[in-house]
Amino acid sequence: MFMRQLLFITLLLSILTIGPIHGENEFMASGNQQDQTNTTISEVKDMVRNIQTKADINSILGTNYQEIRGEMYNNTVWRFDMYPVSNYRYMSEYDKIDSEGLQEGSVKYIIFFSFGEEENIISKSIYYCDSNGNIREVKYIENTEREAIIFS
Repeated sequence: MFMRQLLFITLLLSILTIGPIHGENEFMASGNQQDQTNTTISEVKDMVRNIQTKADINSILGTNYQEIRGEMYNNTVWRFDMYPVSNYRYMSEYDKIDSEGLQEGSVKYIIFFSFGEEENIISKSIYYCDSNGNIREVKYIENTEREAIIFS
């Protein structure tokens, strides 16, 4: 348990030292991108699981997100493309995942935060490509984690 907490604190500190990135730049640190792309899905799950508010999102992931609409409920959704290649661009006005980009390695993780009417987080989702080429979804609803293969 202590090692997990230490790992999370180390990850948090590395993200905080990078700071929020504004503008058209992708989510990455210019000098440290290679080190950060080694972030495991377990570390990302721990990070997302612990996020409870918009302030948490901004302090941990920064403010470089796309604000889009939830396709099902037409609610506000923030999309983070984590560790993209330098020319990666995926634009959508809805909460769709770029399965091709994940499988090609153009982006390592895609994270969505879905908000309710009172601006509270109602769901959190992580999408990534596993070592077998499957697209996996990790979904948190009321901090209950569910993981499934959504495309293989």
